[in-house]
Amino acid sequence: MSLTVQQVLRRFPGWQIIDMSGGWVAIRINFMPIASGLSNVRCGENLEELAGNLHAETRLQKSRASVAGNSMAS
Repeated sequence: MSLTVQQVLRRFPGWQIIDMSGGWVAIRINFMPIASGLSNVRCGENLEELAGNLHAETRLQKSRASVAGNSMAS
């Protein structure tokens, strides 16, 4: 089953999605600092690939937030 833009936007709030007629681009609504190690732009050939890349970005962001939280607790 193919994903729709609306499904991807619901699953990954905080991103704008643009059809680049040859692929898809997601751009963060609120940019992350360069030093954060996170991406402000993710791409995919189709919406399924883009969703996979956004999922990976979400995991990375949660992982970094967890590390930051643990270092503050120390």
